[in-house]
Amino acid sequence: MTVLDLGCGPGFFTIELAQMVGKSGRVIAADLQEGMLQKLRDKIQGTELEERITLHKCEENKIGLPEDADFILAFYMVHEIPHQEEFLNEIKSILKSNGHLFIVEPPFHVSKTEFEEMVKKAKDARFTPVESPKVLFSMTVILKKGPQ
Repeated sequence: MTVLDLGCGPGFFTIELAQMVGKSGRVIAADLQEGMLQKLRDKIQGTELEERITLHKCEENKIGLPEDADFILAFYMVHEIPHQEEFLNEIKSILKSNGHLFIVEPPFHVSKTEFEEMVKKAKDARFTPVESPKVLFSMTVILKKGPQ
């Protein structure tokens, strides 16, 4: 399995994800800030996880990933994207068939109405909500990629 940790920051979830995918899996840790990627690089350097984790620097308004992912984690970051429709369309092009996008948003930055609008935009982009797992102090949705 290939997992994209989008907006990975210093790798809070990246390392756990790399352990979960096992030796045959990969995690692509993507962030806009080189400093965050450097922190993660320092954490994994010289460990067995270094082989499973690929660091990717996003462009200002584009993820720019040259490969596909089975699962994408977007933790506390979608609300920061100014053009969410374009973002969701790019996500759709990155996800493999039947791939899943897990969006987690903080209620102290995103209102319930804003989150519902985010989910509506995802539906408009042909994603199907399949689950809303409980994450402490968060609003969540797992979306499945629909037909093109």
